[in-house]
Amino acid sequence: MYDEFEKNLEDGAVISLPEHIINTQFTNRMIDDCKMGKYRYKHVIILGQREFADIDIEENFGLYRFARRELLKKLDIDLKNVYYPECKDSDKWVDELQEYKEVLEDNPIDVAIVVLGSDGGILDYRYVDEDNKNVHLVEFSDDEKNQLQSSGMEINSNKLVSIGYENLMSARNLFVVAVGSDKRKYIAELFENDNEENKTILSVLNQHKNLIIFTDKEASYKSEEEVNRLIKQRQKQLEAKLRLEKEREEALNNTNNQIEE
Repeated sequence: MYDEFEKNLEDGAVISLPEHIINTQFTNRMIDDCKMGKYRYKHVIILGQREFADIDIEENFGLYRFARRELLKKLDIDLKNVYYPECKDSDKWVDELQEYKEVLEDNPIDVAIVVLGSDGGILDYRYVDEDNKNVHLVEFSDDEKNQLQSSGMEINSNKLVSIGYENLMSARNLFVVAVGSDKRKYIAELFENDNEENKTILSVLNQHKNLIIFTDKEASYKSEEEVNRLIKQRQKQLEAKLRLEKEREEALNNTNNQIEE
């Protein structure tokens, strides 16, 4: 995955990384290459995917400060180029989240990396709906809140700000990490389930034109190369379907115009 990622590294590149990837071999390579002078991150723009609501992200230890301590400072990124969603008052979330929506609109993502969860979800949702289309609030359980507080997160509520699936679909390149045997059935769903009524987030992201899914032997019921070949095949089928629908619509419009004449 790192080899594909580094193809997008240049000054002004816009990158969106999940917190799961911090302190892994992937980010260790980022740091090592930066120290050796292979890549500069000073002018790279980082867009956060999630943050806890009802905190000051500069003052309280949340996902932004975790990323800042464990990754961003080690890459010598100018923190003026780092954006994370912030919602200090979740009772006024509509107005507070508007600012981050504008940040995402003004900074088209060059490469976004997301991680497939054990429940088949990405970020904090498995199925797509109007609520998780764009930046939105997500609630988690009190048990999860207690676990997060025990790990050092300075959170006050059980709410989280998350970007939406359309934000991911707008990225120029999208990488999905699916590792572990508990992900296998969700990878299989991409090719074996055509349920139009209950769209999973993974099935929607599968329509992205520049999607690569990175799996291991445990997660993939096919080889990684075959999975991505099938993805490209499905994408071509979708594009052909859309072209056919467009041609039919144009033919119908031409017929209607001739009748009117």
